[in-house]
Amino acid sequence: SVSVAMSHRQKIYVGLAISAGVCTGIAVFLYLRQRRQIALSKAPDDKSRSLTPASIIASLKSPRGRDYNEITSVDSNQSSVESVRFQSGGANFEVNIPGGGAALTPEQAIVLVRFLDEINGDIERLNRILTNIANAATFTESQVNLTNAGCIERLRELLSSVENETTTYKILLALNNLALNDYTISHFSGLVLNVINLCRTTPSKSLVRLYGLNLLVNMSVLEHLHSEYMKNITDLGQLIESTFDNNEEALSAGKILVNLSTNKSNLETLLKLTGIDMKTIVNICTPKKKSVDTDESTKLEDILLRYLTFYCNLAEITVNDLKLGTTNESNMLLYDPIPYGENAVYFELFDHGKQMSTKSILRPQYSSPSVNNQIKRLRQSLDTIRQIQFESSVSSVQDEFNESDHVQSPSITDSSTPKKVTPVSDNESPTQNTFENFEKDINDEFADDDTILPGETTPSDQSLASFRSAYSTNENNTFTSPEKSHST
Repeated sequence: SVSVAMSHRQKIYVGLAISAGVCTGIAVFLYLRQRRQIALSKAPDDKSRSLTPASIIASLKSPRGRDYNEITSVDSNQSSVESVRFQSGGANFEVNIPGGGAALTPEQAIVLVRFLDEINGDIERLNRILTNIANAATFTESQVNLTNAGCIERLRELLSSVENETTTYKILLALNNLALNDYTISHFSGLVLNVINLCRTTPSKSLVRLYGLNLLVNMSVLEHLHSEYMKNITDLGQLIESTFDNNEEALSAGKILVNLSTNKSNLETLLKLTGIDMKTIVNICTPKKKSVDTDESTKLEDILLRYLTFYCNLAEITVNDLKLGTTNESNMLLYDPIPYGENAVYFELFDHGKQMSTKSILRPQYSSPSVNNQIKRLRQSLDTIRQIQFESSVSSVQDEFNESDHVQSPSITDSSTPKKVTPVSDNESPTQNTFENFEKDINDEFADDDTILPGETTPSDQSLASFRSAYSTNENNTFTSPEKSHST
């Protein structure tokens, strides 16, 4: 009986302990809830609450009230953090965005784009936000998240509306970093002409013009927007001509041409460009002073390398098209100079006088091996084009003679003094000696081509894709490491 009494007493004690624990838990819960309600009731007087981007997005999207938002503090050990205020539902929030040291989450990207809509004419704050976007866009993950958040469309709108030079070049800087992605570039449609016109109307040596040209370089890396360049080839050509007075701008213009020349479908349109003949390019890349420093000399050779690569790409695509035969429609266009204006690139490749002029001014005598190799490539391609033209002319003449053999001419008695006839062998046609003499003259014209050596520099051993490295902007431009943001 004693053991039974003890068993009942133990059960009572356990029950009381459980009840006490439940009551204590309820009390603690009610106490914390009351403290939270008191804190929320004081929210209008506290303008510096710090929320995580995730909690802000939840408050924007969720129909629940702010009572369910988690209020957390930002890790104080996080470096390069930009704190930006954000207003939603009448309350001011403060959000911390990585200042370039980490990729943006989808929520942070949405918040940054919302910031662009909340500037209310505050140019200083807008510039800070643009700097954050540019820094974050150096990460592939951030590029995708910002694009999905509508950042590119918003930047496009700002670019056409702002007049502040600093803000404009910061927009261009952000777009430069966002353009280097297979996915994001598809959202740049319709932007090429706007940037071309912006660069044309902006004074030379300005940051806006420089960043605008480099944006045109980055947008031309992938072929997605090439059709927009081709539709506005006249405007692009005028812009390129206007860059010749500034080495940095001329280098960017050359990179644009290299990128476009790697696309075979651009050939016919690029042949219409004017004002960039090789004589002009060589003059631009020739130092104006007797003595120049190494940096300037290297820069000039870099510019020459881009334009040589542009011409090499066009010449090799042309050679491949010509070898397809005269039945090819594009091949027929290549033989017809009518669609091309005076001083067009077309004549640099097909006019005999221009060919000889280019060969006379281009010699592999530069300090850069890359420049010398491209010169050899170009000279080789020009020789090949000339040879194909000659063979086509000979073939046409032979076809005319073959057609005339089927036409019987009436006999005419010649009463003049008989002339001695040179005997012709059975295997030799009457016109063969003429063709051989003509061919000998052509070969003699190109007898100075002993500088072109067979081997790895010949077009047959190099693909066009191998020269896409000339368009790389990460090596020479600083857009992958833009200016760091400043915390406030």
